Order: sequence, then structure tokens, then C-alpha cells
Amino acid sequence: MSLRVLNPNAEVLNKSAALHMNINAAKGLQDVLKSNLGPKGTIKMLVGGSGDIKLTKDGNTHS
Repeated sequence: MSLRVLNPNAEVLNKSAALHMNINAAKGLQDVLKSNLGPKGTIKMLVGGSGDIKLTKDGNTHS
């Protein structure tokens, strides 16, 4: 698999497990970002795996 060439530690999941993992990831992201919306929304700092930092209040990111 080409995935193993890119990252030898990558997990390989079947279709159902991958769908379940993606749904859980989306729900987790929703929980973090839902307080951004509205007039009392807060600014969030998102840190990527490579250490890049992005700020967001309305879904648009600012470096």
C-alpha cells in the first residue's frame, strides 16, 4: 500500500471503522468550535501536527 510508504506507522482500517473514526473526529471538532459562533463567540487557537498555529473565530483561519 502507498500509505505504508508514506508513514510506516499508519493504521489501516476497514470501511466501517474508518467511517466511525471520521464521525467521532467531526463530533470532537464540533464540540471545540461550536462556541466560536454568535456575538459572544470566542477565538480559538488551533495547533497543527507540524506546530503551525492558526486562529479562528468564524471558521476562517488567520495565520
